[in-house]
Amino acid sequence: MVRRAAESVPEPDAAEEEATGAVDDSPGASVEGGRPGYYIAAIGRALAVLDAFSPERPELALRDVAAAADVTQPSALRIGYTLVREGFLVRNPLTKGYRLGPKAISVGMATLGSMTLPEIAEPYLVDLRDRTGETVKLAIHHGATVVFVSRVPSLQHPSSAHHIGTRLPIHATSLGRAILARLPEDDAERLVAESAEAQLTARAPSREAVLAELPRIRERGYAVNDQGTSLEHRSVAAPLVGPDGAVVGAVNLSVSAHRMSAKEMEATLAPEVVAAAEAISAVLPPDVQGRGWS
Repeated sequence: MVRRAAESVPEPDAAEEEATGAVDDSPGASVEGGRPGYYIAAIGRALAVLDAFSPERPELALRDVAAAADVTQPSALRIGYTLVREGFLVRNPLTKGYRLGPKAISVGMATLGSMTLPEIAEPYLVDLRDRTGETVKLAIHHGATVVFVSRVPSLQHPSSAHHIGTRLPIHATSLGRAILARLPEDDAERLVAESAEAQLTARAPSREAVLAELPRIRERGYAVNDQGTSLEHRSVAAPLVGPDGAVVGAVNLSVSAHRMSAKEMEATLAPEVVAAAEAISAVLPPDVQGRGWS
């Protein structure tokens, strides 16, 4: 499961203390994580249990709850009971394990609903960069162009190409082709026809070649740009799909053409890009802010 790194939390200042009449007598108050009275350990333990769930770990046994909260199993049973009673967990009657309940899901969806596409995708893009060591980008389609809206540069192989805000004809990039392959055929043909002619390199495919390739891209789940926008780079991209099945953008990963062949890129990196795109797509809310449009 991809998570953001923990951030430092500022403590209340003297003015807040005076205004609220804050005192150190709250039940379960602890000095853990700050001055006495501000960190409530009981709440921290309950949140640690909720944080222990992931797509790979959808159910926790009692011993898992105890380990997540760092408490004994009798204490874990009380934490589990409280979270079930409040609707944040449900109990599996067959295994006696715990799963996330409707309130936890509602909180998660409310959070996602308030975030833009780049904000939702960012931790997954960073994870993809860290796992592959390559530069990762997110783009949306705006009419007959793709617009780069997020970029996580490689730490080992930095590149100055295609910063946030860069626009390119939709048929000219792996990102655009991944998007085109998920659009209705009539829409894809119209956007390719409307996109600016772009022979950026001698290896750039024609509009007709791009249209002919779309069924294959759709079937395998990713698009490849082999030195079509820059002779120094090749890239592989996969689409982002919302809950309604409509394409909302695409993620790509670019590599130096001198370091990796197209065949090697497809064999080793295409599955990583597809997996990242599927993980992002799985958490997208309906009508996510910042999605592309035709």
